[in-house]
Amino acid sequence: MTIQWFFASENQTAPEDQDYIVRKKQWLQVNCENGIIGQLLTPQPTRQLEFLHSRFPPGTYSKESYSHEGEEAGYVLSGSFELWVGERYFQLNEGDSFSFSSQEPHKYGNPGEEDAVVLWVSTPPTF
Repeated sequence: MTIQWFFASENQTAPEDQDYIVRKKQWLQVNCENGIIGQLLTPQPTRQLEFLHSRFPPGTYSKESYSHEGEEAGYVLSGSFELWVGERYFQLNEGDSFSFSSQEPHKYGNPGEEDAVVLWVSTPPTF
């Protein structure tokens, strides 16, 4: 069971949208470590795919490398974004995308002076 399951409510979604659509005003915000803000875009907590809109304020980083089951992919909407996967380091900018096995140790952050915004997809869901 994910964190999203505890916050999901049928009262928040119009009947015709339920299980298919999440309207912007219904995004569930998750405040992560070090000021990273995630907003869940996935409409149903029982699906195998999770979609996030992530905002990384300047200088925010995940605390340390970690690994878990699944896969991840992302698209940098704006700003600068650093990604470490295993021993590899990547500097990404607006318009760049990435994909990797979550079983490889990974960490990430924003080295820039403005927010980095990343659309992030992972499977299985972690929030």
